[in-house]
Amino acid sequence: MTRGEQIGSTSSAHDGGSVVLGLDVGGSSVKHLLAPARSSTDAPPAPRARGRHATPKDSPVDGLAAIVSSLRGDTELERVVLSIPGLVDEAEGVVVRSTNIPSLDGRPLGAQLADELGIPVDVINDGHAAAVAEASWGAGSGIDDVFVLALGTGIAGAHVVDGRVVPGAHGSAGELGHITIEPSGRVCSCGRRGCLETIIGAPALRRAWAEAGGTGGPEVLLAASADGDATAAAIVERASAALAEAILTLCALVDPGCIVIGGGLAQAPHRLVRLAERYVGERASFHRVPPIVPATLGEWAGANGAVLTALRRQRALARS
Repeated sequence: MTRGEQIGSTSSAHDGGSVVLGLDVGGSSVKHLLAPARSSTDAPPAPRARGRHATPKDSPVDGLAAIVSSLRGDTELERVVLSIPGLVDEAEGVVVRSTNIPSLDGRPLGAQLADELGIPVDVINDGHAAAVAEASWGAGSGIDDVFVLALGTGIAGAHVVDGRVVPGAHGSAGELGHITIEPSGRVCSCGRRGCLETIIGAPALRRAWAEAGGTGGPEVLLAASADGDATAAAIVERASAALAEAILTLCALVDPGCIVIGGGLAQAPHRLVRLAERYVGERASFHRVPPIVPATLGEWAGANGAVLTALRRQRALARS
């Protein structure tokens, strides 16, 4: 895949009219969604165009500007919102640190792209983007208080109230992956021991499976567990029990109205999540356990969240 190549585009980007653009920038690809700028924020708009491009890593500002320019056509592009993996100062549009795209570290990406393109450009955290989309347009739609949890290489979480992420005083709320589950457990990437990520993150599951003599990644482990392999089942049960403890902690501290769980480890048939849900029910005492549901937007959650953010900011600008 070369820069600018589109995959799965639903319609032409060159139909004219006023649009907003959401870009979900990942380690290997950039997903884009173009949507009419006057779309309602109550439900996902029909995209003007949808597709993906290779992530420009060597010259990210120039590369991202080229992607935007290739999508503008003869449309009136009102705003661009980028969803970026890593720590983002969303108010300033600065990528503080991105492990997946280190060439973005320290860049005032929003201001640089705005200068290059001549239009407003906002930068948001990818986890926040996906969470806002799932809470507003996905599995949490219609519920005012939603906690969105993504199970993958790491464990990311975000608390969404009235359609907006509650970031905490320092922007680091929702880090459920770093709740201590086993105080004497393995050292986590954060430096502490026994965090949830050391038990249920994809690398942790792969390691546990390999140490037990298994081969392949977490998907092989989950399949083996579903097929009745006792060793695989024990690993999955330990991971599910750890997730259950984290969910009970979340219920005690946050009391969300719904918990949405997505990410690669939570895909159908959802065995790990359903088992964790059973453990939550068995272990809850005073906790008010809300519905625990699978995410529905899949890999396009981040791009949808970027578009939703763009629409909301344009609407706020029009009111000011």
